[in-house]
Amino acid sequence: MGAQSNGAALTETRGDPAAAGTHLFVGVDIGRFYHLVAAIPQERMENGSWERAVARRFATSADGFEELVAWLHSFDVSVDDIRVGLEPTGGLYSRTVVAWLVRHGFQVDWLQNWAVHDRRHLLIGKQAKSDALDARLIARLLYERECLGLVGGFLHRTPMAAEGLRMLVRNRFKLLSLHTRHRLQLAALEDVLFPEFKEVFRGSQTKLAARRVLEHFPTPADLAVAPREDIREVIYRQAKAMRLVEAADRLQTLAARSAGLVEGIEEIVRTQRHVLRELNVLDEELRIADAAIAEALESWPPRQRAILDSLPGMSVQRQAVLLSAIGDLGTFRTDRELRKLLGWYPETLESGSSVSKHRLGLSGNRLARRELWLWSMSIVAPRFPANPFKDYYARLRARNLAGHVAIGHVAGKLISVLFYCMRNGEPYDPVRHARDLGFG
Repeated sequence: MGAQSNGAALTETRGDPAAAGTHLFVGVDIGRFYHLVAAIPQERMENGSWERAVARRFATSADGFEELVAWLHSFDVSVDDIRVGLEPTGGLYSRTVVAWLVRHGFQVDWLQNWAVHDRRHLLIGKQAKSDALDARLIARLLYERECLGLVGGFLHRTPMAAEGLRMLVRNRFKLLSLHTRHRLQLAALEDVLFPEFKEVFRGSQTKLAARRVLEHFPTPADLAVAPREDIREVIYRQAKAMRLVEAADRLQTLAARSAGLVEGIEEIVRTQRHVLRELNVLDEELRIADAAIAEALESWPPRQRAILDSLPGMSVQRQAVLLSAIGDLGTFRTDRELRKLLGWYPETLESGSSVSKHRLGLSGNRLARRELWLWSMSIVAPRFPANPFKDYYARLRARNLAGHVAIGHVAGKLISVLFYCMRNGEPYDPVRHARDLGFG
């Protein structure tokens, strides 16, 4: 971020100190290392010179915030007549400056993200934005609401802090990715040491029951000579895999005649032991992460969670991913804007002067996009209970749409339904939805 000093009038940050007015309008553009602030008196708003108002940097520290407060007081305007505005962006960075200003008696208003975007586009078109310009535009919108009576563009409540939940969701995803990588490594090791192992553990040779067996009996040779009761004890008592207890005999038979490597396997066995330990650690870390996410969700409005719960295929983790990405639904005017944020929108690919095809856009929240795909796949699966989305998918497939294209349409439909349910504060109604889709 930084101020533009050589651009057009709207993007300049240099000018004469502002004269005092009846009100002072303050726009804050949020950043990690510093915030850019434009403080514009009412007089400059009315004579048009607000476009050249100074935008100053203030460090995101106690010294910087003290300097900001002192600067605002230097305008000789009562605190009651100072209006401060900012967008609900910048992660957690905005929370410290807002708390500081509120403690010092300032009124802070939150603007919709689209309000500043629309005003910027109206003034300078598609030219590159600047942080100084955004700070001035935020101040201008505050003036228009206060003095011109214009409405719209402001949040009616403090935006929910989604950044903490977002960090928990991202960290869990990283843990899950690492867990998957270790499981793949373990499977590769077993294909060398004990290739027949997967014949008994058909579901997965890396789940808890299989791993407990490997921890006690690292090689087929160890299994082959182990007392049968010891194997049963591990499967039954430690792995809690009662249905596999009877497979102990077959497992030992396979071990006795395994085609796995026998010589020079010390490093492989050592690596296997390390991977098993890492998986145990990751299991515990994932359990802690799940508990932290569940606790964080408890602070979310119960009504919103109830609406999400009413949708088919919803889970706690899915709620967390969606809510952490969406944040405050009030920042979106339409479901199209929500689709853009969630990374689910069409993007036109052009070849020369002719349009060739469309693809899924590349921007948006990556985790939310992945979750939407998994969600759509799950609710149209053959074993999933009947629901309007499943019928919609079947209708699209009957029209000869490719499977992945039909899934894309289902995901888009999910976003639209989620948006309108949450905006209207109403749980999902499958009967009404089926009727709207023409199935009722």
